[in-house]
Amino acid sequence: MEINDQNLCEACKALEGKSRHTPPHRNLIQTNFKEVISQFGNVYEYYYICKDCSKTWLHEKGTYSQGWI
Repeated sequence: MEINDQNLCEACKALEGKSRHTPPHRNLIQTNFKEVISQFGNVYEYYYICKDCSKTWLHEKGTYSQGWI
């Protein structure tokens, strides 16, 4: 179920557009992890769900990562 941005908790709203260096907030629960091997540098994908608003997140870390998606 996709959550409308208007229904995000304040902690999730603060993550929108943040970089790979921004840590998860205290109400996120990690649900999965995947390493993507690339000749340009590995990307580490961490998947989360928020206990408060149920927003699902992908947090990419690594050389060519996007940050919080």
